[in-house]
Amino acid sequence: MPRARKAARLWLRPASKDREAIYVILDGGRQHGTGCGEHARGEAEQKLAEYLAKKFLAAPASRNRAAADVEVAEVIAHYLDMKGDTVRNAKDLARRAKALLAFWGDKTLDDITTKTCSDYTKSRSTPNQARRELEDLRAACRMAIADNVTRQSVTVTLPPKPKGRVRHLERDAIAKLIWAAYRKREIQKGVPTKKRPTLHVARFLIAAVYTGSRSARVWQASFKKEKGKPFIDLEEGVFYRAATDEVVASNKQAPPIRLPDRLLTHLRRWHKMGAQYVVEFQGRPADPKRAFRNLANDVLGDDAIGVVRHTLRHTSATWLMQAGVDMWQAAGYLGMTKETLEKTYGHHHPDHQSGVGNAFTSGKAGRRK
Repeated sequence: MPRARKAARLWLRPASKDREAIYVILDGGRQHGTGCGEHARGEAEQKLAEYLAKKFLAAPASRNRAAADVEVAEVIAHYLDMKGDTVRNAKDLARRAKALLAFWGDKTLDDITTKTCSDYTKSRSTPNQARRELEDLRAACRMAIADNVTRQSVTVTLPPKPKGRVRHLERDAIAKLIWAAYRKREIQKGVPTKKRPTLHVARFLIAAVYTGSRSARVWQASFKKEKGKPFIDLEEGVFYRAATDEVVASNKQAPPIRLPDRLLTHLRRWHKMGAQYVVEFQGRPADPKRAFRNLANDVLGDDAIGVVRHTLRHTSATWLMQAGVDMWQAAGYLGMTKETLEKTYGHHHPDHQSGVGNAFTSGKAGRRK
């Protein structure tokens, strides 16, 4: 019985008299140079990932094969090819795929076991990072079965899902952050100037808390219709959080919302002052991630631990519940299911389990009719 062909893999070719040790890709008895030396293992893995992706996209193999005959690299390449331009952030998907290929590129589907998944998790910086990447691998394997690339299913074991962060900020903390962002001035040669380097962060804070939207929806929002960007209709007072023709994931809904009058007044004023985007820095939409982090550290000190941009979404949801807003309306406004809102934030609502408390207070609890 012929021996099964090994998957393409890296090999450190030993040094000789006239050449240094170098990584090469072994595939089908042939060597393909990477140009990466002994101390450039990471770059060599990147070259292997690129080689495998090109190989399987260029030459699709036969269908309905056993798991041992299908390379993980082929499955990932097939997944990327089929996803195409339907993903919102193709760069992030490509980055995760490269990380997967660096570890799984020389393995077959049959090598996906609880142990190898655990080894992969240990090889990544955090379990959260590994989980997100393994979710892609699981989706790729499922697509391979659906498209008859393989006839055998495999189980991708994920690390435990982390407990969600639902910390929210009080109004005084939000106010401190906004005013600090507005008042900060750029320093040149030890002298404050009129330039406000964190003005875009102040506007992000206001828009994010008022709308409860995910951060990317806020900082990418435009005051004019642009392909691939959320749109704010200042005349009608509507925030179209999903771009035109965008395919929105079922768990990341972004329905249009009617803007609160107070926020709409701010937005119209910013646009009248020349802003083309809600969160604008040097004329372009700007992700305030780093500036927000620095501002939170400066203003909140030790209380900034655990505060991220998504905290503003938690804050908005919590405030709506504390105000006693109808859960159905709040869920639609935030772009989440009523069940998720009630489960995660419902305890902040003044009516939460009020019937239980009333039963004990009135003395009805424990009495027979």
